[in-house]
Amino acid sequence: MFRCWLMTATASSPTKGGRPVNISYIKPRRARRPVADGCGNILGVVQNAAPAAFTPVLDAGQRRIVRRCLSAIGLLSSLSMFGVAFSLYLVNHAPLLLVALAPLGRHIWLVAPIVNPFAFVAVVTLRRISFYVASFFLGRALGDDGIPWIEDRAAWFGRFVRWLERLFGRAPRSVVLGLNGPTVSALAGISAMPFPVFGALATTGMVIRLVIILQFAEQIRPWIEAVLAWIDRYWLPGTAMMILGVLLYRWKGRRRLPRFEV
Repeated sequence: MFRCWLMTATASSPTKGGRPVNISYIKPRRARRPVADGCGNILGVVQNAAPAAFTPVLDAGQRRIVRRCLSAIGLLSSLSMFGVAFSLYLVNHAPLLLVALAPLGRHIWLVAPIVNPFAFVAVVTLRRISFYVASFFLGRALGDDGIPWIEDRAAWFGRFVRWLERLFGRAPRSVVLGLNGPTVSALAGISAMPFPVFGALATTGMVIRLVIILQFAEQIRPWIEAVLAWIDRYWLPGTAMMILGVLLYRWKGRRRLPRFEV
């Protein structure tokens, strides 16, 4: 999903909530009508998030943790935007830096066959798990109110979030192992899953996925190298367009969306 757990896109219309939460760890909640925040990131990004219809009631300690988690998520998301803006240059000249800044799927596939596999797995795992840990503790701080808060901010992904909730309720550890991302990490935190268990499952699942990607990327290496050669020829005008696109996206988001505060 981010994304990245950061992960951002624009949304256009409200989503409907109100379905009972099918998670054994979490108490039932009242039906609410959530309002989309205008940001495609399921957890929301600090810079571009709008107030949701539901605001959790938190004590001072919880508010402090939530602010720290949102700051970490916002910082990682900003790094991703920077990486996207300069991705056409970085993919050939500093591929590990690219996936450290913005470990998006397309970047991972392009970089996988041209870097040291051990460094690749270590860098991508550390970067993605950092986002997942911030999402986990965000969910832990929000507690039971985290479910409606996440649904309120799901934008286009409301139905997918509710599907994840039901799946997580049936097999939480399997979901963390096989489908981990920002939303699943937050659900794990809300459910009071022990952090060592979450960390072990999330890290193991990420390493397995990256090893599989390495194997497949090696099989299609000639095509990836052809794409990289084409990018290398046109990276300068392409980078100018990417930077312009990122700036326009951020400017449009700041104009349309008020700042989110917990």
